[in-house]
Amino acid sequence: MRLILVAALALALTGCSMFGGGKPQQMTKQDRVLEFLDAGKPKAALVAADELVAEAPDDYRSYLTRNTVYLVLKEFAAARADNEKAQQVFEANQNRYPQKERAYRQAKIQESFALTALLASRRAADPAERKRLEDEFEARSAKVKELDQETWTNLRGIAGQPVEQK
Repeated sequence: MRLILVAALALALTGCSMFGGGKPQQMTKQDRVLEFLDAGKPKAALVAADELVAEAPDDYRSYLTRNTVYLVLKEFAAARADNEKAQQVFEANQNRYPQKERAYRQAKIQESFALTALLASRRAADPAERKRLEDEFEARSAKVKELDQETWTNLRGIAGQPVEQK
C-alpha cells in the first residue's frame, strides 16, 4: 500500500510539472512536500502543501500536490475535494497552457481522481461503498485512457492491473 502512495505522489508531482511553466519557488515547495513525506512527516508535508496552495491558488498542480499528502494521511474526502478544486482551477485557467498539453494535464487530474478512488476503496468497510469507489476508479481510468495513453498505462501499472501489450 505504501508503494502505491509513493508512486501516486511521484506521478502527481513530477508528471504535472513535466511541461515546466512553474515558478522556481513552487518547485521548492513541492520538493519540501516530498522531503517531508520521505522523512515520514506527513503533517509537516501538509503544512508545506497548504503554503503551496496559499501561494498559488490558481495553479491546479498545487491542489494535486496537497491531494497526495491527504492520500498519505488517508483523508480521502479532503483528497477528493482537492481533486475537484484542481479540476475547477484547471478549467478556469487552461488557456495558460498550450493546446497540445491540455489533454495530458487533464489526464493527470483524472488520474488523481482515479487513484483517490482506488485507495479509498481499499479502506472502505462497506461493500457497497467499496464497489462504488471501484466503479469510479474504472470510469476515471477510462477518461485517462481517452486523454493520454501513456498516463493510462502508468495508472494501470500502479493499480496492479494488466496492460494490453501490442
